[in-house]
Amino acid sequence: MRLTTIAAALAAAAAMAVPAAAEPGRILLYNWSGYIAPETVAGFQEATGTRLVLDTYGEADEAEARLLARGTGYGLAVVSSETVGRLVEAGAIQQIGVSGIPNAAAIDQQLLQLYLDATPQAEGYALPYLWGTTGIAFDRSAVLERLPDAPLDSWALVFDPANASKLADCGITIVDSVEEVLAAALVYLGLDPQSRSEQDLEAAFEVLSAIAPYVRSFDVDQYDALLGGEVCLAVTWSTDGLAPLLEQGTDRYHYVMPREGTNLWADLFVIPSDAGDLEASHQLVDFLLRPDSMAQAALFTNAVSSITSTRAEAGSPGREIPAVTLPPEVRGRLYLVTPRSGEEKRFLDRRWRRLQIGM
Repeated sequence: MRLTTIAAALAAAAAMAVPAAAEPGRILLYNWSGYIAPETVAGFQEATGTRLVLDTYGEADEAEARLLARGTGYGLAVVSSETVGRLVEAGAIQQIGVSGIPNAAAIDQQLLQLYLDATPQAEGYALPYLWGTTGIAFDRSAVLERLPDAPLDSWALVFDPANASKLADCGITIVDSVEEVLAAALVYLGLDPQSRSEQDLEAAFEVLSAIAPYVRSFDVDQYDALLGGEVCLAVTWSTDGLAPLLEQGTDRYHYVMPREGTNLWADLFVIPSDAGDLEASHQLVDFLLRPDSMAQAALFTNAVSSITSTRAEAGSPGREIPAVTLPPEVRGRLYLVTPRSGEEKRFLDRRWRRLQIGM
């Protein structure tokens, strides 16, 4: 899910900005910006003789709207876990025939089952590409300077207004993803992160409203802010939150999965309902699920590979940490955001935007 200036430039160099109709000898992939290694694109073309053309997006809502509109020409898309249920219900994606995707057999079945338990309607329609969490990245020195007794492993570090107010001067940023942030506020309150209760949702929004004045930005592109030291705390995707450690080797920032519970997200392969060449779509998924392709993806994005065996192959200094390996003791604290209906999502979006502008 991370967006980087460099990665976006690499993607743009290989991409076409406007999707076109499928043509023989090429396939269109719709993906997050900066979310596939350049060598993987070149490798697919070399291995299959098919040109891989990229079209990219920056926000999950953008991708969902594009696929719902149909007529994309995409042979394959990568989308966020919380959108798949709505795409299935709208008929915007079709089933994936795993018999044509041998490498799907190596997918981490425990994580896949966690996802399917939360989104049963996705079964047969999606295969995981990369996993990650939504937690807290913070500059330890800056935080402890202002909060010597800071609860570093708790959502209270940011959701308690007394703490947020003292960190406001050094910069707080929160990922612009209402479903994920609302779920975090719910678990902070000791409530079910999947709750639909009007009372529970109102309590969660009250938590967020109380800290909103101390938040510098609600953003999906937090990568540069963290690497540049522009903020001291970010509620962020692990792909961004782990960047200082995994890419720069600095321990200035720590990334934690709060003890109350942490969102597990997945970015998944789906095939649009109007994809023309299903054989080419399956061929691309199978190539991207190859161990070498998945190792490249994990290293390039700081995400967790969907293929268990590649987590060791992607090994490099620092990658043995729990946020990258997701060991059993960590998985027990993880939850997934279950899909909400289109009407429910529109209601949350309206409240979220009002919160951001101080209404």
